[in-house]
Amino acid sequence: MSVEVERFSDTVVSFVDDDGYPTSIPVKLRPTEEGFTTDWPAYLRPKKHATLLFNHITPLQTGGYTDRRYLMVRAVVDTAGDRPLFKPVKSYGWDEQKTPFFQYCEQKIGQARSYLAKLSSSLGKPVKPRLSTLALLFRATRFPFLTATAAPVLIGVGSASYLGYFDPVLFMLTLIGASLIHLGLNMTNDYFDHKMGADEKNITPTPFSGGSRIIQYGLLTPSQVALMSSVLYIAGAFLGIYLAFLRGLVPIITIMAVGILISVAYTAPPFKLAYRGLGEAAVGIGFGPVIVLGSHYVQAQTFSVHSLLASIPIGIFITLILYVNEIPDALYDRQAGKNTLVSRLSRNQVVSLYKALLAAAYAVIVLSAAAGYAPLTTLIALATIPTAVKTVRMVNQTYGNPYLMIPALASNIKVATLTGLLHALGFFIWALGSMLL
Repeated sequence: MSVEVERFSDTVVSFVDDDGYPTSIPVKLRPTEEGFTTDWPAYLRPKKHATLLFNHITPLQTGGYTDRRYLMVRAVVDTAGDRPLFKPVKSYGWDEQKTPFFQYCEQKIGQARSYLAKLSSSLGKPVKPRLSTLALLFRATRFPFLTATAAPVLIGVGSASYLGYFDPVLFMLTLIGASLIHLGLNMTNDYFDHKMGADEKNITPTPFSGGSRIIQYGLLTPSQVALMSSVLYIAGAFLGIYLAFLRGLVPIITIMAVGILISVAYTAPPFKLAYRGLGEAAVGIGFGPVIVLGSHYVQAQTFSVHSLLASIPIGIFITLILYVNEIPDALYDRQAGKNTLVSRLSRNQVVSLYKALLAAAYAVIVLSAAAGYAPLTTLIALATIPTAVKTVRMVNQTYGNPYLMIPALASNIKVATLTGLLHALGFFIWALGSMLL
């Protein structure tokens, strides 16, 4: 066994001594043709077996460590000579230069779950990882992604206020109902991506891609996820039905039904839109026209060209959140048969389409205001263009490296969220100004 001993700053030999106690000694090992040897007192010689730990970390002045690596070697000890000879039998280890820490943790999930299963069996009671209830709900529902619901609801309500309609109670009910359905969508996606094997194959998830991992980490069972998703859908649908009876039964029920159908069909058989290259379009429609037109109708009890045009940019921006988040997952999506748009295109095509969709979203905002279907104050949404340009550059520079892409993924979400909120704010500013004048 060949080991570059100089790559490790510390070496420890562990064994059971003559009295039956575990002993660990820091040593300087020297490689030989058969294994390793060292100088130490004869009375410390283990009889049969030993474990060699080669370890290295580099402390950072700012805190933490880098350049981490270790190697564990199980060895048979030959004490026939003047010095103990450690003959390697089995080895395993980790090198941060080859495998990032978070990827290494994901690769060991199976081993961790096997250990917990054996521990549960030996203790006669289940042993599993746990989070507080709030932390578990926060992670399971991917709560921070609700900004993708808040922005289109605000735009729909804002476009109605531009036409003279605004009811704060209806707005809050709409936002809560749409949010509940969105949370149900997130958990439904986790459930079916688990069933299809997409999340299991993904060993480089990030805070923005790869799912919530609650099933993979054993925090919830698939059946628990399905149950929670159903409860969220039912609660959201209940609010939608209530609004339908208040503001318009057929239009609101129809829009809500379309939204729920799209959200379930995104990953659920037999549709599996995300697995057939239609997921991006489904997200664009669901978070664009469906939410914006529905929110607008609850306020105004009518549809309008104003709200339809306003729904296009936010639909594109929310789609681009999914689109860019698919980049780190592309390899694993292909392995699982999840043929997302990103997994079908080359790197240059992905980046080019990203630029084109961003330009189209901003162009619709400008053209809507120029044509009189949106107030000029909505042009404040263009303030995010410099950040969008920077984000495109970040995506292009870090493309394909899941962990280096994390700042780009976060920046992309920031662009989509801020642009949507500023777009909505433009409608509200004009409505407020008109009311005051």
